[in-house]
Amino acid sequence: MRSINYLALFSSLFCSAVFSDAIDNKALGPSREKIESEIKDVQKEFEDAKKIFNPWYTGPLLAPSAHIIPPRNYNLQPYLFITGNYGKYSESGSFYSTPTLFQVNPQAVFQFGIIDWMDGIVTLQGVYNKENNHSYFNIGDLPISLGFGLLKEGPYCPALLFSIKETFPTGKYQNLNPEKGGIDGIGAGSYQTTFYLNTSKVVWWWSYAHPMAFRLSLEYTIPSTVKVKGFNTYGGGYGTNGKVHPGQSFAADFGYEFSFNQKWVGALDIVYNYSKSTHFSGYKGVDALGNEASLGGPFNDQLSLAPAIEYNVNENFGYIVGVWFTVWGRNSSAFASGVFSLSYTF
Repeated sequence: MRSINYLALFSSLFCSAVFSDAIDNKALGPSREKIESEIKDVQKEFEDAKKIFNPWYTGPLLAPSAHIIPPRNYNLQPYLFITGNYGKYSESGSFYSTPTLFQVNPQAVFQFGIIDWMDGIVTLQGVYNKENNHSYFNIGDLPISLGFGLLKEGPYCPALLFSIKETFPTGKYQNLNPEKGGIDGIGAGSYQTTFYLNTSKVVWWWSYAHPMAFRLSLEYTIPSTVKVKGFNTYGGGYGTNGKVHPGQSFAADFGYEFSFNQKWVGALDIVYNYSKSTHFSGYKGVDALGNEASLGGPFNDQLSLAPAIEYNVNENFGYIVGVWFTVWGRNSSAFASGVFSLSYTF
């Protein structure tokens, strides 16, 4: 059987334009009939490959899907993140250790189909922090998103999805207890609007017995200004009263999955985050020593990896477990996180 060319992994629009131009202008390529015949042949090979081995995937661990869930269908995917923040990176990228902040972050992600080309996602989460014999638990911020399917996956072209997420500031972020060292600040206090462009593709480059899945997610977040008083997520102290202007941020997540067989899959995420500097206007207040309180901070960025292993019971139910850790950063924290999730579609 002929191999299928999937080099247009992230160029669905380019694929469509090439075929359209070739059909409309015979002088530049084969005849319309020949092109249509080749497209049908490739589509048949693609469907035959899926019949031979229809791969099951639960992951990867972090990169979101580019597929819309159909109307009257639902997906429930709880997560558990257990994280140790054990250091920081300087502006030059040098690492130095800090007292470990231990965090447990359970999440419940609920996805539901609305119409053929649109679905929604609601994420509920709690946050437990512990550091230096102090601890705190409460609900975190609330993200709600809508996804719009731009392109369905085909033999040459990947699935493409545009999504808008609004994060509501339901987590505690100000008037913190100065004796807890800031661990009770678990929210951003900001309405954050995030735009996503996600693409994904399953390919049979290796062989029909070991298909692979690729995902790429690009996101840009615009946070609102936050009014703060006292000790808060961004710093502050006694008498602090003003406005914090969080920096806009960009993130890119490349996800990869390799099918050992239909049930067992290896996965990897490569994640890069960048945030602009955060500024403050107003009265900064003072810290416990009477010095001017610190608020805001410079830009920060970070590179992290998240390898994982999946076990898929069937096409609708699977488990994934892995680790997520930083490998480099500037003005950012260093962390290592164990992650467990299961996915059930019904």
